[in-house]
Amino acid sequence: MSEELQSLLERIEKDGVAKADAQAEAIVTAAQTKAAQLVKDAEAKAAELLATAEIESQAFEVRSSKALDQAARDVILSVEREVAAIFARIAGTEVAQALDNETVRTSVATLIESYTKADASGSRLAITLSDAQRADVTAYLSGKFQSELANGLTIESSSAIASGFKVAVTDKEVEHDFTGEAVAEALGTLLRADLAAIVKGAAA
Repeated sequence: MSEELQSLLERIEKDGVAKADAQAEAIVTAAQTKAAQLVKDAEAKAAELLATAEIESQAFEVRSSKALDQAARDVILSVEREVAAIFARIAGTEVAQALDNETVRTSVATLIESYTKADASGSRLAITLSDAQRADVTAYLSGKFQSELANGLTIESSSAIASGFKVAVTDKEVEHDFTGEAVAEALGTLLRADLAAIVKGAAA
């Protein structure tokens, strides 16, 4: 009887150990599987974060490049405007100095001579000068164009004109502007395209 009990006890012990071993192995296997899955999930998450960071990095690089390009364009345009303004001031000053009494006298006289020769119909001319130059130019023209003055040539002055003059064909509603302001503006327009090309070429 004791042998049978001993055998039973040994068998129970053996079965218990085997069961415990099986359970331990199952726990280890489950732990290994769980750990492998965690590692896999972590790697996938890391890859996702890396891909997102790469996309954001590229987007930031594009935005930064565009921002730098825009800033460069703004600087170029600002420089162009500043230089254009300087040239405009210089042109205005130089033109005003160039349109002195002698230049205006000669220019108006040449224009009157050319127009009266080209137009035989007797159209009426009106010359408008600055208040400062009217007396000098009128005295000069009076000696050269007595007949024209008698036949409708008028010489006027305007406080709106600082230098230069305007010529109007009164019966044909035609006017030519040779004031310092108009000449300086015309020069500025001619210079602006060349100036822009120079500034942009220097920037490139």
